[in-house]
Amino acid sequence: MTKTTREKDIFNMFVGQERPRRKLNYLYSNWKKSGIFPNSMFVAPRGCGKTAFATTLCQAMSKHKPTKTFVAKTCSGYKNLTEFINSVIMQDVHNNECAMLLDECHLLPVDVQTMFLTALAPNATHRNTYSYDEYDIDFDFRQHTFVFATTEPHKMLMPLMDRLERIDLQEYKPKHLSQIIKKTLVNATFEKDLLDEISTVLRGNPRQAVRMAEFIRSHLISKKKKKFTKKDWAELSLNLDILPLGLTHNEYKVMEKLEGSTGMSLTCLATKLKMTPASVRQDLELYLQSMDLMEIKTGSGRLLTKLGHDYLETHGAEINK
Repeated sequence: MTKTTREKDIFNMFVGQERPRRKLNYLYSNWKKSGIFPNSMFVAPRGCGKTAFATTLCQAMSKHKPTKTFVAKTCSGYKNLTEFINSVIMQDVHNNECAMLLDECHLLPVDVQTMFLTALAPNATHRNTYSYDEYDIDFDFRQHTFVFATTEPHKMLMPLMDRLERIDLQEYKPKHLSQIIKKTLVNATFEKDLLDEISTVLRGNPRQAVRMAEFIRSHLISKKKKKFTKKDWAELSLNLDILPLGLTHNEYKVMEKLEGSTGMSLTCLATKLKMTPASVRQDLELYLQSMDLMEIKTGSGRLLTKLGHDYLETHGAEINK
């Protein structure tokens, strides 16, 4: 039986994400032979690496094929199709070869998304022509690769989503966040089990893991030491105002308002917090629900779970000092 040659992992600098890494490496390996990479959509919550993964992919393509320029665009600034055609398509795509990253693409105007719906339609020739004013713009998938990234795929046109190969990044587990901190601080050591404790406040977010590593680095430098202890963590947590499980103070206030309640409506909770219902729902409730600290029951409203009550009982006095 012939042994298969294993391709180099172009994402080996990342921790975790085994499934998307395997898929992307496979597609990249095929692209090097065929010249065709499927136009793709990276989906992940903020801070979970979608832009970093997409950038690494496009840069690898440009490095392998120097005529293929890497172009990165943030999509928040485009008002309409005319502006997008003139400032992006005509400058970077028309008569050029590129791997283009369109970050936060859910912010693209509908007429731009509709243009891509036509331009990226799959067919046997791997190319399309889009006519705009006096121009016929060729989209040749041997020359042009489009990589989209978004936190909110539901805001994209669904037919356009169907044109794209979706890459969903996996959830980061505490062990992955611990590895990120350790990898960032190669010269530091940690007291036993301390990294596991630190990972619980990072909200499953690798960006927060990197940020925390920098705080730890600064702390160790200020103390002129290389080992980070539980005493150091207690001091750092106090000075940075880090709450257990990484809750924000507003999230903690939600739990306080719900304590003793047999059910509270969103409007009532928002009034007590002096916030809008939309901000409470979008900014405060999601993480509390994901950590099983609160729940929303039909007919009852918002309630603390047993874990939520336990959290207040265990940590409330310390937090309210």
